[in-house]
Amino acid sequence: MEKDLKKINDEIKGYINEAKFISNGCRNKILKLLGNTFSVDLPLENFANIYVELTEEGDIIMRGDKYESTSKVTSFEELEEKYNLFKEKADKILKKKEVNYYSKNDFNNIVNLFIILLIIIVFIVLLIYTIKVFLLGDFFQCIWLIIFVSSWLIPSLGIANRFEQAKNYLKRKFKK
Repeated sequence: MEKDLKKINDEIKGYINEAKFISNGCRNKILKLLGNTFSVDLPLENFANIYVELTEEGDIIMRGDKYESTSKVTSFEELEEKYNLFKEKADKILKKKEVNYYSKNDFNNIVNLFIILLIIIVFIVLLIYTIKVFLLGDFFQCIWLIIFVSSWLIPSLGIANRFEQAKNYLKRKFKK
Protein backbone atom coordinates (compact mmCIF):
# COMPACT_ATOMS: atom_id res chain seq x y z
CA MET A 1 0.00 0.00 0.00
CA GLU A 2 2.83 2.40 0.82
CA LYS A 3 4.51 1.51 -2.47
CA ASP A 4 1.28 2.30 -4.36
CA LEU A 5 0.92 5.62 -2.51
CA LYS A 6 4.49 6.56 -3.49
CA LYS A 7 3.66 5.72 -7.11
CA ILE A 8 0.54 7.93 -6.95
CA ASN A 9 2.57 10.79 -5.44
CA ASP A 10 5.20 10.44 -8.16
CA GLU A 11 2.48 10.58 -10.83
CA ILE A 12 0.95 13.68 -9.21
CA LYS A 13 4.38 15.30 -9.26
CA GLY A 14 4.62 14.43 -12.97
CA TYR A 15 1.23 16.04 -13.68
CA ILE A 16 2.23 19.21 -11.85
CA ASN A 17 5.59 19.39 -13.67
CA GLU A 18 3.92 18.86 -17.04
CA ALA A 19 1.36 21.56 -16.28
CA LYS A 20 4.11 23.91 -15.10
CA PHE A 21 5.83 23.41 -18.44
CA ILE A 22 2.69 24.73 -20.16
CA SER A 23 2.05 27.64 -17.76
CA ASN A 24 1.59 28.62 -14.13
CA GLY A 25 -2.13 28.99 -14.77
CA CYS A 26 -2.34 25.42 -16.00
CA ARG A 27 -0.39 24.22 -12.98
CA ASN A 28 -2.78 26.09 -10.69
CA LYS A 29 -5.73 24.49 -12.51
CA ILE A 30 -4.26 21.03 -11.87
CA LEU A 31 -3.65 21.89 -8.19
CA LYS A 32 -7.22 23.19 -7.85
CA LEU A 33 -8.54 20.02 -9.49
CA LEU A 34 -6.48 17.91 -7.08
CA GLY A 35 -7.84 19.87 -4.12
CA ASN A 36 -11.43 19.59 -5.35
CA THR A 37 -11.09 15.85 -5.98
CA PHE A 38 -9.85 15.17 -2.45
CA SER A 39 -12.04 17.88 -0.79
CA VAL A 40 -9.07 19.99 0.28
CA ASP A 41 -8.91 23.78 0.10
CA LEU A 42 -5.43 24.40 -1.38
CA PRO A 43 -3.99 27.90 -1.67
CA LEU A 44 -2.94 28.72 -5.23
CA GLU A 45 0.39 30.47 -4.92
CA ASN A 46 2.86 31.29 -7.66
CA PHE A 47 5.97 29.64 -6.28
CA ALA A 48 8.57 28.44 -8.76
CA ASN A 49 8.37 24.85 -7.52
CA ILE A 50 5.52 23.20 -5.67
CA TYR A 51 5.79 19.72 -4.24
CA VAL A 52 2.50 18.03 -3.41
CA GLU A 53 2.13 14.80 -1.48
CA LEU A 54 -1.04 12.82 -0.86
CA THR A 55 -1.49 11.03 2.48
CA GLU A 56 -3.34 7.78 3.18
CA GLU A 57 -6.29 9.72 4.65
CA GLY A 58 -6.70 11.88 1.55
CA ASP A 59 -5.01 14.93 3.09
CA ILE A 60 -2.54 16.89 0.99
CA ILE A 61 0.87 18.12 2.10
CA MET A 62 2.00 21.08 0.01
CA ARG A 63 5.21 23.02 0.64
CA GLY A 64 5.50 21.47 4.11
CA ASP A 65 1.97 22.43 5.22
CA LYS A 66 -0.70 19.79 5.75
CA TYR A 67 -4.16 20.59 4.39
CA GLU A 68 -6.93 18.48 5.88
CA SER A 69 -9.58 16.84 3.74
CA THR A 70 -13.21 17.60 4.64
CA SER A 71 -14.17 14.08 3.58
CA LYS A 72 -11.61 11.59 4.85
CA VAL A 73 -10.76 8.53 2.79
CA THR A 74 -11.64 5.31 4.57
CA SER A 75 -9.80 2.79 2.38
CA PHE A 76 -6.95 2.70 -0.11
CA GLU A 77 -9.42 1.65 -2.83
CA GLU A 78 -11.38 4.87 -2.26
CA LEU A 79 -8.12 6.84 -2.47
CA GLU A 80 -7.26 5.11 -5.75
CA GLU A 81 -10.75 5.77 -7.09
CA LYS A 82 -10.49 9.48 -6.32
CA TYR A 83 -6.99 9.58 -7.78
CA ASN A 84 -8.16 7.91 -11.00
CA LEU A 85 -10.94 10.50 -11.26
CA PHE A 86 -8.33 13.25 -10.83
CA LYS A 87 -6.10 11.58 -13.40
CA GLU A 88 -8.82 11.51 -16.07
CA LYS A 89 -9.68 15.18 -15.60
CA ALA A 90 -6.00 16.22 -15.45
CA ASP A 91 -5.29 14.35 -18.71
CA LYS A 92 -8.13 16.24 -20.40
CA ILE A 93 -6.79 19.58 -19.19
CA LEU A 94 -3.23 18.81 -20.29
CA LYS A 95 -4.29 17.52 -23.71
CA LYS A 96 -6.41 20.62 -24.30
CA LYS A 97 -3.61 22.98 -23.25
CA GLU A 98 -0.82 21.12 -25.02
CA VAL A 99 1.09 23.30 -27.46
CA ASN A 100 2.45 21.81 -30.64
CA TYR A 101 5.58 23.89 -31.20
CA TYR A 102 6.48 22.22 -34.48
CA SER A 103 3.26 23.10 -36.28
CA LYS A 104 3.27 26.60 -34.77
CA ASN A 105 6.84 27.13 -35.95
CA ASP A 106 5.99 25.79 -39.41
CA PHE A 107 3.01 28.16 -39.60
CA ASN A 108 5.25 31.12 -38.72
CA ASN A 109 7.78 30.06 -41.35
CA ILE A 110 5.08 29.76 -44.01
CA VAL A 111 3.78 33.24 -43.14
CA ASN A 112 7.37 34.45 -43.44
CA LEU A 113 7.61 32.89 -46.92
CA PHE A 114 4.43 34.71 -48.01
CA ILE A 115 5.81 38.01 -46.72
CA ILE A 116 9.05 37.44 -48.63
CA LEU A 117 7.06 36.58 -51.75
CA LEU A 118 5.16 39.86 -51.36
CA ILE A 119 8.44 41.76 -50.92
CA ILE A 120 9.86 40.16 -54.09
CA ILE A 121 6.70 41.01 -56.07
CA VAL A 122 6.84 44.64 -54.91
CA PHE A 123 10.55 44.73 -55.81
CA ILE A 124 9.89 43.40 -59.33
CA VAL A 125 7.03 45.85 -59.88
CA LEU A 126 9.21 48.75 -58.66
CA LEU A 127 12.09 47.57 -60.84
CA ILE A 128 9.88 47.50 -63.94
CA TYR A 129 8.44 50.92 -63.02
CA THR A 130 11.93 52.35 -62.46
CA ILE A 131 13.20 51.05 -65.80
CA LYS A 132 10.19 52.58 -67.61
CA VAL A 133 10.55 56.01 -65.97
CA PHE A 134 14.34 55.92 -66.48
CA LEU A 135 13.85 55.31 -70.21
CA LEU A 136 11.32 58.16 -70.31
CA GLY A 137 13.89 60.46 -68.68
CA ASP A 138 12.01 61.07 -65.41
CA PHE A 139 14.96 60.37 -63.13
CA PHE A 140 13.23 61.69 -60.01
CA GLN A 141 10.74 58.76 -60.04
CA CYS A 142 13.67 56.30 -59.89
CA ILE A 143 14.04 57.19 -56.23
CA TRP A 144 11.23 54.77 -55.24
CA LEU A 145 13.32 51.72 -56.05
CA ILE A 146 16.28 53.17 -54.13
CA ILE A 147 14.07 53.87 -51.11
CA PHE A 148 12.59 50.36 -51.20
CA VAL A 149 15.94 48.61 -51.55
CA SER A 150 17.57 50.78 -48.87
CA SER A 151 14.84 49.75 -46.41
CA TRP A 152 16.48 46.31 -46.45
CA LEU A 153 19.52 47.87 -44.83
CA ILE A 154 17.57 49.18 -41.81
CA PRO A 155 18.02 46.53 -39.09
CA SER A 156 14.81 47.34 -37.20
CA LEU A 157 12.69 46.22 -40.16
CA GLY A 158 14.37 42.80 -40.10
CA ILE A 159 13.99 42.15 -43.82
CA ALA A 160 17.46 40.59 -44.07
CA ASN A 161 16.57 38.31 -41.13
CA ARG A 162 13.38 37.24 -42.89
CA PHE A 163 15.36 36.13 -45.92
CA GLU A 164 17.82 34.23 -43.70
CA GLN A 165 14.97 32.48 -41.83
CA ALA A 166 13.26 31.54 -45.07
CA LYS A 167 16.50 30.17 -46.50
CA ASN A 168 17.10 28.03 -43.38
CA TYR A 169 13.48 26.81 -43.34
CA LEU A 170 13.59 25.78 -47.00
CA LYS A 171 16.92 24.01 -46.47
CA ARG A 172 15.42 22.03 -43.56
CA LYS A 173 12.30 21.11 -45.53
CA PHE A 174 14.11 19.99 -48.66
CA LYS A 175 16.73 18.11 -46.65
CA LYS A 176 14.10 15.70 -45.27
